[in-house]
Amino acid sequence: MENKKNLWSRVIKAGLWALTGFGMSQVIRLANNLIMTRLLVPEMFGIMALAQVFLFMMTLISDIGIRPSIIRSKRGDDPHFINTAWTIQIIRGVIVTVLVLLVALIIKFANDFGLFSENSAYTDPELPMIIAAMSLTSLINGFSSINLVLANRKMLLGRLTIIQIFSQIAGIIIMIAWALFIERSVWALVSGAILSSLILTIMSHTSFPGAKSRIEWKSDVFWEIFHYGKWILVSSLISAFLAQGDRLILGNLVSGEILGIYAIAYFLASAVNQAILKLNFTVFFPLFSEINRESEKEIASTYYKVRRVSDGISMSLAGFLFVSGEAIVNLLFDQRYHDAGWMLSVLSFSLLFTGTSISNALYFSVDKPKYPSIKAVIDTVILLGGLPFIFKIGGFEWSVWLLALYLMGSLPLDLYLKNKLGVLNIVKEFYMLPIMLAGGAVGYLFNKFISLIIS
Repeated sequence: MENKKNLWSRVIKAGLWALTGFGMSQVIRLANNLIMTRLLVPEMFGIMALAQVFLFMMTLISDIGIRPSIIRSKRGDDPHFINTAWTIQIIRGVIVTVLVLLVALIIKFANDFGLFSENSAYTDPELPMIIAAMSLTSLINGFSSINLVLANRKMLLGRLTIIQIFSQIAGIIIMIAWALFIERSVWALVSGAILSSLILTIMSHTSFPGAKSRIEWKSDVFWEIFHYGKWILVSSLISAFLAQGDRLILGNLVSGEILGIYAIAYFLASAVNQAILKLNFTVFFPLFSEINRESEKEIASTYYKVRRVSDGISMSLAGFLFVSGEAIVNLLFDQRYHDAGWMLSVLSFSLLFTGTSISNALYFSVDKPKYPSIKAVIDTVILLGGLPFIFKIGGFEWSVWLLALYLMGSLPLDLYLKNKLGVLNIVKEFYMLPIMLAGGAVGYLFNKFISLIIS
């Protein structure tokens, strides 16, 4: 009983730190966007979003599950395990950097030979250099201390959250200073991203007690990580297209200006999804893993306790953003970005599917890493196959609707897999849906309030 109380105490504390850190991070990002959108034109955000797509994709397709392996393994506190994991992480960072540089080179040659659609975001002459510069963040991140992962394993997130926020603020200061005092260009965004990664890596080595990471190689550790991570590699390969495929495809279909406006709408709509993903890795996955190790019979009840809270938040915000998306954007951004309003309203429907990402944390914790991979295949086929087709027959507006709803395709499989594990409670899967109406009512009142203020 005491161990269970201690576990839930750590869960609550870790959850509070994770949500506080994420909330602060999103507020800081929003403030930065409000400032930078007044200093830079939409095209610059579109080009930066496209560069980040390739960086993120190369990072994911090289993911062999180092972080989750440390979190779930019984050897996760063994110095030999930790040092070998750090060595693998460094090698991976170098590989990602090389891959991103190759992507930059390929895009340059493709552009020179006119392989991209005219006036698309890919035709910007600065894009290859921006992608190449952003590859430095992968190299830097590869050297970050494994203590960042150990803090997640033990659900001790206070110090981790503080240094992440500090590095983010430092990067933003550089962005603003560059735009104000050097030049108003996309390089302001690039410089801030690189500096933020550098500061986080340095602080990861100086801010945590205990032994320092060092180069070491144990073959048994590598094979343990690889054996567990091979399905994560497949899942990450597919997830790379899921997470960034919208901008990857749209980059060749629309201009940099439209892509930049879409990036603003996506940032606002995805805040809740990103919060759930943050909690997945920092709280839910460690929680489910520990429950599975100690008392696997309680995994189902624990899962639905988590879902009850997350679904309540995501459903209410989906209703709120659907009704108030345009009012929010018009209030926060100047007229150049107002088209992000209707996009935000449509993308709010993506919040209805946040529960499927929590399912993935459950699957990983019970040693079923192939389940998220199977789900991701379905989502990828719908996204990559459907988006160009929908754009051709219905234009950009129909495409945004597809991006909001495509996760519906793997929902039946998700329910089947949970039933196979003996976890599924079909009522608890959907009983929070009506809260969306309450969120919409709050959104209606918000719109009235904003109208009174503006008029």
